[in-house]
Amino acid sequence: MRLLTCAFFLSVLATLTSAQTPIPGSADSDFVEIVEEWLGGNELDALKNMSVLAQEGHVPAKILLSRIAATHWLSAHITERLSRKERIELFREPKGLSGRDWLVSASEESELARALWATQSYVPPGVPDFETIVPTLTAYGETKPLLGYFIQTLLFDREDVAIRTIIENDALFGAAGRDFLGFAIQTMIQKGKQPPLPADIGTNEGTLAFLDWLRSDIHQFAANGYFPIEDGRIAIPTRPDGLQALADAVLKLRELQPILLFCEGMCGEAQQQTCLADTVWAVAQASAFPYPFSSPAQSLISDEEYWGSARFIEDVNRTLDRQGWQGCR
Repeated sequence: MRLLTCAFFLSVLATLTSAQTPIPGSADSDFVEIVEEWLGGNELDALKNMSVLAQEGHVPAKILLSRIAATHWLSAHITERLSRKERIELFREPKGLSGRDWLVSASEESELARALWATQSYVPPGVPDFETIVPTLTAYGETKPLLGYFIQTLLFDREDVAIRTIIENDALFGAAGRDFLGFAIQTMIQKGKQPPLPADIGTNEGTLAFLDWLRSDIHQFAANGYFPIEDGRIAIPTRPDGLQALADAVLKLRELQPILLFCEGMCGEAQQQTCLADTVWAVAQASAFPYPFSSPAQSLISDEEYWGSARFIEDVNRTLDRQGWQGCR
């Protein structure tokens, strides 16, 4: 597949960037240079330099290296060509025979690292510290790991934590967050509990209408990448009705605007609808939803900065290649 230049990504969606809590050390010149090197596509050298910085105790380097390693579509193509020893040396802290995730030692110094580690590690007996973990990840803008972590609130009967957080931060969580919000509210109701709701909803009819909106097709599409159509079918790009439904759905979600820009640069005008549908289908098949194009560490590299980088289109092309994307048609 031919690679698409990234010039048109350099200034997109800057208005979507939200203020986040700064991470101490994230503005250090050495770290900033390494991040720029990674975003520029010189990833192996950048990762090696990041590993050196992490071994020197730099917390942001530890966090970013851990998150890149945990993000399959950003690390698998590297690890598959390295030996086990090389993989451990590149991505893990030199502790024990197999190394250790860098978040473990970073957690000793950083509240963000502790919260991120909670989303990746085994939950010990007892109720997790949701009242600390959830606000921390919210403050740092780590939407993707937090939305996945919210399932833990259901398992421990603390759905109210997820519900209040998403209601109070609707712009941060977007359409995928609304789908989970609807699911969490329904779960509380099924358990016979009264869920927290927006102040302007005070009747059963209002609650039902709110739930219908939250669990709408477009919000479920944002959460899992699959769009339902008539007769209980899922839209697929090889059928005319599915192709149009997928393309229309992509156009409705700001989270998927990178697909629109990708197709505008990759394919001709007459091929736009097919490109949108084929691309979002391939990304869904890669299990990348929700927030399929998020930065590996949204607290250190904003989604918009990642989308505008030289490496982004290469990452997308690599993912599409793995899923057998047929190119413009």
